[in-house]
Amino acid sequence: MKLNIRNTMIFSFLLLLVFTGIILNSKKTVYIVSPEENIKQQENYVQADEKYIEDKQIMVYISGEIKMPGVVTVKQGDRLINAVEKLGGLTENADYNRVNLAMKLDDGMHIIIPKIGEEVSVQTNNFTNNNSNKININTASEAQLKTLPGVGDSIAKKIVSYREENSGFKSIEEIKNVSGIGDKKFEEIKELISIN
Repeated sequence: MKLNIRNTMIFSFLLLLVFTGIILNSKKTVYIVSPEENIKQQENYVQADEKYIEDKQIMVYISGEIKMPGVVTVKQGDRLINAVEKLGGLTENADYNRVNLAMKLDDGMHIIIPKIGEEVSVQTNNFTNNNSNKININTASEAQLKTLPGVGDSIAKKIVSYREENSGFKSIEEIKNVSGIGDKKFEEIKELISIN
């Protein structure tokens, strides 16, 4: 008899749990969305993300041969030409051949516009930022890449091609994917390069 009462109590308790679950679950609303509506919603989310990225502001410091040197705020993904125009343009003495006006800007960059005939050291060239003296392999020109030990015309071109085909380097180790840069050459240059 005790076993029967115990079984009845357990069964009643389980039944109560099931009914409670059904009642609580019935208050949830389930929406069924057609595949077309689902795709449309996903496109809206993607557009919102793209808009956020487009609207993100960054700050860049430009000095040297520029009419109004200083810090300028531009949108993420803007080119150097956009920042230069906001600061009044380059001076007559600016060496246009050593400035990549199409370079994409990153937050916190310090770009020095050289004067015609002026020697610019690696520490102050426009492919470094004020946090380090490393060459940014995501923005450096072929000429700038050739200042690295063991990097000549051919490898510099391959680095730029790889960068363009793969939307930039995600890590400095990724440069080993470039033909001509193996472990040995990477060891020689790893302390001289950065990706930001």
